[in-house]
Amino acid sequence: MCGVVANAGEKNEFRLKNDHAAASCSRDVTLPPSRTRESPDAVKVLPSPDGIYAGVYSIGTTRSDVNEFKRKTGHVPAIVFTFHDWIVDADFAEARPKLRTFNADMEDKGITPVQLARQLESQGSVLAVTWAVQCCDWTSYAWWFGMRKTKVTVPRLLKGEFDDYIRKVAQEIKSFDKPIMLALFSEFNWQSAMMFGKDGETRISQADDICGKYGDPRWPDGPERLRDAHRYVIDMFRAEGVKNVTWFMYANSGYMDPKADDYSVWLHPKFNYPGDDYIDWVGQSTYFIDPKWGRSPSKDAALIEHALAPGYAAWGEVTQRPMFLPEFAAVGDKTLDRSAVLTDVMSKVLPGMPRVKALTLGDFLIAEICCQTPRLGEHFKGEITAWRKSVGDNAAYEFRVRTGPPVR
Repeated sequence: MCGVVANAGEKNEFRLKNDHAAASCSRDVTLPPSRTRESPDAVKVLPSPDGIYAGVYSIGTTRSDVNEFKRKTGHVPAIVFTFHDWIVDADFAEARPKLRTFNADMEDKGITPVQLARQLESQGSVLAVTWAVQCCDWTSYAWWFGMRKTKVTVPRLLKGEFDDYIRKVAQEIKSFDKPIMLALFSEFNWQSAMMFGKDGETRISQADDICGKYGDPRWPDGPERLRDAHRYVIDMFRAEGVKNVTWFMYANSGYMDPKADDYSVWLHPKFNYPGDDYIDWVGQSTYFIDPKWGRSPSKDAALIEHALAPGYAAWGEVTQRPMFLPEFAAVGDKTLDRSAVLTDVMSKVLPGMPRVKALTLGDFLIAEICCQTPRLGEHFKGEITAWRKSVGDNAAYEFRVRTGPPVR
């Protein structure tokens, strides 16, 4: 989610101390063989050959925001994207935090992910959830200075310490028996950047050796752990007979832009990606601004050519899987009308990027507070008109997902 670096007051946390830290690393690596493959009778969310799925992203007020999307767009959302992390924020540093299943309440109180998925399925929408193993408490100064650590970590996951929990969630999702989309990490490159060192809890900028402390000595350790975590969990879901999950992974806005503070060649998707046998959709957050403004209300937002294009190109070097933009929004403030930039991006930019096949608009209160994305049309009514014309009435966008067997 946006606002990570700005909130923490940190800079260049992705930059190496010195070249020696990458002495054994190689930029030319090959994925190890897949341990399992998807069942041929699994049911996946498939990209449309004709258009881009349009939906809504919301945390905490998801059900009401689905209704707002209908009102503003003229259609039900094809995909509804939200979060349901392994633990709640309040339990981050607890010695024995409670692990949340898919039958536990969401941030949108009074409903569980399985219940929400059923409600959405009845209206023709698919639920997409970041079921996040969060390495870090991004907004905590105590965490940034090493005084606060989580007890739920990828190294523990890879040792099998959460197997019973993973199996329980797998069975809950299996019982839903309709398509659902899952991601294991929010903005995965932020997560893998913090999983270096022998302990798997060291950030890349503080690691004296970024490739020699875990697994293949040619492979950057954080992305290698993240890759293996995906394979571990997905293999377990398959062993449990789960056939209704579409797996996706996504990076942060501005991913792989060499001018960005969070850029590192060692966080390229080729190091993080577990392979087409495991992942069905790839993508990234996209927070963009109007180039005519001459200023940005947020440090996390950029012109669309910086917010999306570098990541689009980097993903294309690794896979031709369809792209999903789960955290997608035009950034602004109460003085800036986003109608023009919405029209341009939705009508011209995205239809010109053929691998972009889905997006979910961030249009909810928490995003307005944290990400400088005011509610669509709240301050400038023309924004809803621009969105309706460029998305709701545009044949380039679709509001009913297609499903079918896995694409090899």
